[in-house]
Amino acid sequence: MKIVKLFGFLLLLTSCNQYLGTIEPDYIPQNEVEEVFLNKTRALESDDEFKIGEVFYPDDKKFDLKEILDFKKIASIDKNSQFLILENEIYYNKKNDLFSLTKKDFKKNNIFEIEINKDEEIILISSFDNELYILTNKGKVFKSIQNGFEIILDLQVFLSQNTISQSSTIITFSVFGEIIEINLENNTFVTTGNFAINHGITNSSNTYPYNNSNVVLYNSGTLIFLNQTNNTPETNYYLEDLNILSQVGTFEEFLDTPFSIDNFFYFIEKKGLISIFNPLTSEILWETDISSPIVDYFIDEERNLFILTFNKIFIFSSQGYLRKEIAHSQENPFNFWTDGESLYLANQDGISVINFNGELINSIKQKFKDFLKFFKSNNQYYFVDSRNLYTLSE
Repeated sequence: MKIVKLFGFLLLLTSCNQYLGTIEPDYIPQNEVEEVFLNKTRALESDDEFKIGEVFYPDDKKFDLKEILDFKKIASIDKNSQFLILENEIYYNKKNDLFSLTKKDFKKNNIFEIEINKDEEIILISSFDNELYILTNKGKVFKSIQNGFEIILDLQVFLSQNTISQSSTIITFSVFGEIIEINLENNTFVTTGNFAINHGITNSSNTYPYNNSNVVLYNSGTLIFLNQTNNTPETNYYLEDLNILSQVGTFEEFLDTPFSIDNFFYFIEKKGLISIFNPLTSEILWETDISSPIVDYFIDEERNLFILTFNKIFIFSSQGYLRKEIAHSQENPFNFWTDGESLYLANQDGISVINFNGELINSIKQKFKDFLKFFKSNNQYYFVDSRNLYTLSE
């Protein structure tokens, strides 16, 4: 009897690759799987009425120019110069010299020599309680006095370029993964915690809020979540979870700090990956691989995501549909901005203004070295490359 049962069981196994059930006479099998955002992007129909909403992130992507102006050089700098723009003055350094300019006529007021070593760099110029503070990459903190600066703290540790200024507090990060909080009210500092450093390139990046945390990009591959109350690191596995769930590739070198809108993080990877991911529910709203390096981005209040590459601008809707794909002819663009109607692209030859058809409608000619940063203060625009500080003038 056991042999009969065994024989019957083996017979059942051999039939498992066969269809069990009835087949309709006119049935045609369909071996198709719908592919959503896997190296493929859903496109909306042409939207001629599309308008750019108010810029949401980053803050420095909004132009408000009533007319095209020319660039005016106001100072010679170097690639590591830091800036502090106050109500009436601009402070910047060139190596170990600190300069001040009046914003009214851009004349130099003062020059201070900061006593630092030859291999030491200034990484922050800050202001608190009408005093100036300077932080170096070797952990020295200087405070302004009547005729110069005096050292008030020596952390005796090498620091990363990225810092956060919070009124009377400076948050900085050592090259060994320490989080250091500097208190300018009583000239003290404390280490609030440690974090693991992943491989990556150190560049300036934005700091974005998330729930009760501040999100910081230590380098292009290392995310830090800091408690907003005490600046201690918070452990999570958001990036690890994303890389397990994502179908477009591995996220490991970010263009900028991921930002959160409506509980979804926007992860933008330099090599062309984008994922909109809710780490609390493990839901990916949408993701795509545009198969091209990403140069710059911004997002507007309608959640339209603008992506700049070396030859195109992609505009994605809040649900990931491709609203616009704009070809541009600007060679090696650094970054871009908007005035709400047009797009401004910067490269080594100046700034080109294009419409949504990619047509050049205006330009500002100026030779830039290798990048272009943008500041705005009291409706005045300032631009920085690795050699000069500029403003716009008639």
